[in-house]
Amino acid sequence: MKKLYPVSLGCPKNKVDFEKLLALLLKRGFQITLDPEVADVFWINTCAFIKPALQESIDHILELGNLKKTYQKLIVSGCLTARYRDINLKELFPEVDEFYDIEPYKYFSENEPVERVLTETPFYAYLKITEGCSHSCSYCTIPQIRGPFRSKPLELLLSEAQNLIKIGIRELILVGQDITLYGKDLGMKEGLVFLLEKLSFLDIPRIRLLYLHPANLSLSLIRNLLGNPKVLPYFDLPIQHAHPEILKKMRRPYGPEKILNLIEEIRSLNPLACVRTTVMVGFPGETEKEFVFLLEFLQKVKFDYLGVFTFYPEEGTTGIKLPFQVSYKEKLRRKREVLKLQREISKERLFQRIGTLDEVLILGEKTSKSFYGISKFQAPQIDGLTYVKAKKNFFIPGEIVKVKIKKTSFYDLWAEAL
Repeated sequence: MKKLYPVSLGCPKNKVDFEKLLALLLKRGFQITLDPEVADVFWINTCAFIKPALQESIDHILELGNLKKTYQKLIVSGCLTARYRDINLKELFPEVDEFYDIEPYKYFSENEPVERVLTETPFYAYLKITEGCSHSCSYCTIPQIRGPFRSKPLELLLSEAQNLIKIGIRELILVGQDITLYGKDLGMKEGLVFLLEKLSFLDIPRIRLLYLHPANLSLSLIRNLLGNPKVLPYFDLPIQHAHPEILKKMRRPYGPEKILNLIEEIRSLNPLACVRTTVMVGFPGETEKEFVFLLEFLQKVKFDYLGVFTFYPEEGTTGIKLPFQVSYKEKLRRKREVLKLQREISKERLFQRIGTLDEVLILGEKTSKSFYGISKFQAPQIDGLTYVKAKKNFFIPGEIVKVKIKKTSFYDLWAEAL
């Protein structure tokens, strides 16, 4: 039995691909090890969305390449290979024995495996419902890496979800480059709503949605999502910017008024609903005027959580050719400013939750009577944790516990079990 040392980089969508690949490799007689010294094969699933992700992938290749002994093999797959599929990567990385594309099943089919080797926790899992993207954002490499937008057939998704539930998943997290469009290419009118209705009939307590494109999120869809008791009141709404001219240059087909309308609708229906976003600073043509507009918009909207990226001129995108590029030093300054502002906003938003009731998915134990997990408004890995003081001696990881929020910090919460 050959031993495999796996390294998975990048987003949850990439993780899903790799978890399926690991399941296939186990069927073929491989055994997973977390010790590279005893491995027969190193396998790196790469990310190449932006320059830092590309560099991280390259660093891992070089690191394992240096560690590799003569009898060991190094295999590279994922987005780096897909993005540079027209380049002879073997010349650039002679230490790599084989390169594979994104997945062994590039387009959805009945032959796609439903089994997974979960690499984060046995209590939540990502379900990729779409692949690729047909938007033409001027900064983004996803269409050239992942291809055009396509929805995964409903029956395949239900089969995969049932398999995840069978192995103990308590929270299903739907991911895709733009899940609001699910089913459109399959001729479905309200595909996401229909999919959620079908998933809600399954024995799964919680469903979370990641990446709702603002251009395709409607008021009626918001009402449908908040009306489904199994769908968590959590809206991942990546706006990228707020200034109309910058959004236009980014090729994002909406303006600040649309964003405001969406958030007002969400909070009017559920004031405790969580709204997360990502923004980009230093886009070509973003002067101090447009940047201040963004800061003022963020102060007005008060997102619960926010991630911020600096613009990177990526090969193959139209953004690389745009005039008035912002210096790297200035991009970093603007990033720090956004994070400083958001830190206080997140603290303020969390403070408003003190005294409210919530439900926490327990992920593990901190002390004998203290546990940690994720609340309804905390997506794993990105939004902090909730620490729960137990009245009884212990909780079982995977248990969903009703709590009262007692204390907050900038990102985490402390609660008591009811």
